Amino acid sequence: MTFSRVVLIGLFVSGGGACTSVRPIHPATYLADNAPPVVWVTDSNNAVVQVAEPEVRRDTLRGVLDGTRVKIPLGEIQTVEAKVHDRTKTALLVTSLGVAVVSALYVGFIAQAGSDESGHTCGLDREGDPLQDC
Repeated sequence: MTFSRVVLIGLFVSGGGACTSVRPIHPATYLADNAPPVVWVTDSNNAVVQVAEPEVRRDTLRGVLDGTRVKIPLGEIQTVEAKVHDRTKTALLVTSLGVAVVSALYVGFIAQAGSDESGHTCGLDREGDPLQDC
């Protein structure tokens, strides 16, 4: 497997979970603006349920719980959490990708530097330039 394929696989794996976090939201405003596919609701008994297709109408959170339409009064809800954009994770992902690209380029240039026709590496001089003669 080539280095570029390893980098691409790493991008897909790290990109899948990056850039979002599950955080508490204000349901009335967040759901109207963002329409997440699912939210996690903590009720007054500290039970956490996953509600799909959430929406707020008047003073009630509506959605689908285990295939059944449900209505939960906002007064009975302690918290509502949803996946939200996470700037910290995005910055870490972009930084990691930058480091990976620069590292790959550096390793690629070092591997090719100073090699003769047989692939034997002669090395680098004090300035970091490849030696022309072995």
